[in-house]
Amino acid sequence: MLVPSAEERFRRGLEAFQTGRQREALALFETAIELERRSGKKRPQARYLSYYGLCLALEENRVRDGIEICRQALPLESYNADLHLNMARALLVAGRRREAHEQLLRGAGLAPGHAEIYRALHAMGLRRRPAIPFLRRDNPLNVLLGRLTRPERVAPRTAIR
Repeated sequence: MLVPSAEERFRRGLEAFQTGRQREALALFETAIELERRSGKKRPQARYLSYYGLCLALEENRVRDGIEICRQALPLESYNADLHLNMARALLVAGRRREAHEQLLRGAGLAPGHAEIYRALHAMGLRRRPAIPFLRRDNPLNVLLGRLTRPERVAPRTAIR
């Protein structure tokens, strides 16, 4: 059963988050979690935890804590694509692209029409296969060969006056 005051704080936090007011959203998500705990719930709702963890990573620069809180939310509602998206966003803040990409793919598998997940995947871009597939991507030989075979970026043409 939902705690109405906690749900209201979460809704307002979500609105603040979506309009770029992360600090306000962080406070509202934290309040929603606290209200759930005070009402006697053993565990706050997964979406409350997930958005709170994401805001911690983005706003408070507490990336490890944010990722851990997002990770705690995932098993509670593993079917919720938004939780995978939030986890991916927190992982991206930490520079953990591979794990973020895996979370986005899991979320896309759960909600094939989820526009935000596809925007995030598009923003990450596509990676080519490693030059030597049986070596890890970060192997110095793969890195060097990848740089040597990367297509040159063409500078935009400027108008001649």
